Amino acid sequence: MDRFRYFLFILFSHCLMGSCFAQLNLFNFMSTRDVLNSNATSNISLHNTRNTDMTVYGLYISQLSYVTPGQSCNNATVIYPATNDTTAGAFVMPTTIIANQSSAVGSNYLYNMLYSAFYYVNIIIPSSPPGCALPGCTWGSDTTQYNWCIYLGALAPVSSTTGYTANVPPATSPASSAGVYNYNLINSPVYLGPISCNDKTLTCSTANQQTQSF
Repeated sequence: MDRFRYFLFILFSHCLMGSCFAQLNLFNFMSTRDVLNSNATSNISLHNTRNTDMTVYGLYISQLSYVTPGQSCNNATVIYPATNDTTAGAFVMPTTIIANQSSAVGSNYLYNMLYSAFYYVNIIIPSSPPGCALPGCTWGSDTTQYNWCIYLGALAPVSSTTGYTANVPPATSPASSAGVYNYNLINSPVYLGPISCNDKTLTCSTANQQTQSF
């Protein structure tokens, strides 16, 4: 009985540290909430077109735009343009994408990216977008409903850099800056969206499956 209790203790301890979710989360961009919600996806995925496996060290939003519900991204109004050349809403979480395979982006993971991007954009462009403070536009003072269109950015280590170690996090720096990370892993972004969000469930998703390749 003592051995059994010890086993349960070790298992519980690993769960608290996230190990229980590691295998489920290994090949997708998922938050703990996504994993607990049976790997709820946003219908957005990142596709590796290369013939070798690739470890992507994080995702970010390089361009943020909005549309009113019912409009397509062809009608999007740009809030934060890709020409700013800095990362917004970045989330660092190394994920290995198998050659010629895709990794899903979790709906809560996407919500957190958009939430962080809003926070950053509002610092440099106050009250933008007008009348919406949260991704789902349900803050007490919100007056307008929006859907979102984004260019997805991804970063990965620069393999030619000497002295690179996996425990060195990416610097908060312009996407084009030189260093141990390649911020421009996605060099041909396509609009992903319209993305609708729910502030009660902390989720964001598109109505249909969409893919960004690199």
